[in-house]
Amino acid sequence: MVALIVGFIIAGVLMIAEYLLCTKLKSPLWGGIIPLLLLAGSVYVFACGKIPLETRSLFPFVVVNTLFLGNWGTGRDKYKKIQQKEMNKMKVKDI
Repeated sequence: MVALIVGFIIAGVLMIAEYLLCTKLKSPLWGGIIPLLLLAGSVYVFACGKIPLETRSLFPFVVVNTLFLGNWGTGRDKYKKIQQKEMNKMKVKDI
């Protein structure tokens, strides 16, 4: 039970870090580091046979990777909106 709570805390911290990297930095690669590392780790775990490739064990990895990749896309969309608002403010001041 304690391991599950610690896992949720670690996942939460990683999601916050990824969100900040996606929304604050110009390059989309910075925000993609965490999801790509998670994806590579998932592939490695199943390729090496450390966890059997079954539906029961595959489902949590699919959910985690989907959440992190979706969070990456959402963060980049928010970054673009922030940049567009900034451009609109600059255009209003020029006029």
